[in-house]
Amino acid sequence: MKKKVAIIGAGVSGLAAIRSCLEEGLEPTCFERSDDVGGLWKFSDHIEEGRASIYQSVFTNSSKEMMCFPDFPYPDDFPNFMHHSKLQEYITSFAKEKNLLKYIQFETPVTSINKCPNFSTTGKWEVTTEKHGKKETAVFDATMICSGHHIFPHVPKDSFPGLNRFKGKCFHSRDYKEPGIWKGKRVLVIGLGNSGCDIAAELSHVAQKVTISSRSGSWVMSRVWDDGYPWDMVVLTRFQTFLKNNLPTAISDWWYSKADECQIQARKLWFGAFKQVSRD
Repeated sequence: MKKKVAIIGAGVSGLAAIRSCLEEGLEPTCFERSDDVGGLWKFSDHIEEGRASIYQSVFTNSSKEMMCFPDFPYPDDFPNFMHHSKLQEYITSFAKEKNLLKYIQFETPVTSINKCPNFSTTGKWEVTTEKHGKKETAVFDATMICSGHHIFPHVPKDSFPGLNRFKGKCFHSRDYKEPGIWKGKRVLVIGLGNSGCDIAAELSHVAQKVTISSRSGSWVMSRVWDDGYPWDMVVLTRFQTFLKNNLPTAISDWWYSKADECQIQARKLWFGAFKQVSRD
């Protein structure tokens, strides 16, 4: 008898989990709270509770050659770095081509996962879902959590004394969708991660002034390197990993710092610091 596996989320990881279960002779059931596959990459023009959120201008920071499923390459006419709509198109095509949709229950959020009373001997789990106001509980041999980690925003307001007296708008990047409403305004972007860099660059075209506040700085690189090669095909190689693991830090940092375009007061050198990829 096939063992049953509950998979939470039908994004990239959830789809990969479904397929892996099928290859191992398991019986997967995927629960997805939205009405489509894609997870993070399924764009919505409004914030949805319990779902990750991206902004209209999001592009991938990894090239298509480095982020495809092994046996399902991107079409030749897809750009190396894709707008979220092209990646969503690819994810949907993958799910259909591999016949994975029949294993997914859409608009079915999971409300709880608990160990069965006899868990110590069976290892089974009780998964409770809700659809159209009706709750159901099913027992599975295993559960795989593929819901992602970009769902709940964290705004450490206690770390900014006086913020309660600020008369402007303060919000998390999860709430950002497009730059139009910031035309002619002065904007402070706190943080130089992927979202911070993208949003600051986009706002610079419409805002009166954009200031970036970064705790430790970052190395900023172009997505495209010499001779048109994507950055990750140049940097993420076995040879580079060998150097990182075997060269003294001082030497490896000096060597790779020559390849960077811009260093925004990074406290650490190449391997120890955060690297940021930008198309602007």
